[in-house]
Amino acid sequence: MANRYTGKYAPLASSSNWRTQDSKRKRRATCDSSIPCSPHPHQGDPQFSATSRAQFENINMEHKLNCLFDMISTNYTMNYKLDCLNNSLYHSKAIHDVTEARLRLLEYTSLDIEARSLRTNLIFNGFPESVGTEDCLQTIREFLTSKLNMNLALHSLVKARRIGRRIVARSQGSTRGRAIRVTLSDLRYVNEIMDSAKLLKNTHFGISRDYPREISEARKDLWLDFKAARDKYGSKNVKMLFPAALSVHGEVIRNLFPDWHSVLRGSRNSDVASRIDQRFQKITADFAISVDTQQPLQSTEPPKEPKSVQ
Repeated sequence: MANRYTGKYAPLASSSNWRTQDSKRKRRATCDSSIPCSPHPHQGDPQFSATSRAQFENINMEHKLNCLFDMISTNYTMNYKLDCLNNSLYHSKAIHDVTEARLRLLEYTSLDIEARSLRTNLIFNGFPESVGTEDCLQTIREFLTSKLNMNLALHSLVKARRIGRRIVARSQGSTRGRAIRVTLSDLRYVNEIMDSAKLLKNTHFGISRDYPREISEARKDLWLDFKAARDKYGSKNVKMLFPAALSVHGEVIRNLFPDWHSVLRGSRNSDVASRIDQRFQKITADFAISVDTQQPLQSTEPPKEPKSVQ
């Protein structure tokens, strides 16, 4: 029976009656086959980089040009990728700097708001604490009258309470005296009490302003320097500035928040995209300047001796 399937769907002939032949010309090496050389470095042939100079010299000119062309092309590609990575790195650095500046602004703003809310508070230390209830307001009134010679009105003291964790002394059955935070009705009373606090010298009592924890810890770090400067230059010439700065003769000699005022002058509603773009341009320009001004590497070879003239 004749095969009814013809054309491209006709079945192949048997292998005994049909001889297949590869139509593609076999590739012949144009150089010594013992010399390893990849046709393109992107193929990742590790032996290409291991080709010695002597082996490269034995390759014919056509193969040399092909290899050099592939290497130059790869070099251009790597430079382009490196430029893209640099731009991405600079852009990420610009985003990081702008974000850090915005976070610093929010941090300082929150500290400033908290410090302003505590301006009418004072911290009194040195008062013993008994077990049970006590009237802190009455204790502070009596203290102001007996120690500071101040007779404030009843409405001037808003509230007073102990702060901190209560620690009980087991041997004596009494608690250690915690500090008392006093809230006054007006900032004028706060300034009057602080002006009269000099009468507490050489006593175990102490009065200080109420600040946020970060500012309070920074001012504690400056306290020893403040005392040393006050003993050296006099109390009238030394001041502790807000938030934590030491001033001698009107000149700031140490500041633990050097960027406080500059950061608070910033805007929270600024265009973030434009700030990132400006920062990106600044980083790119700075890097270009640093590259242009980079000094060439000095040769480590010893200087050659001058030839003697015959």
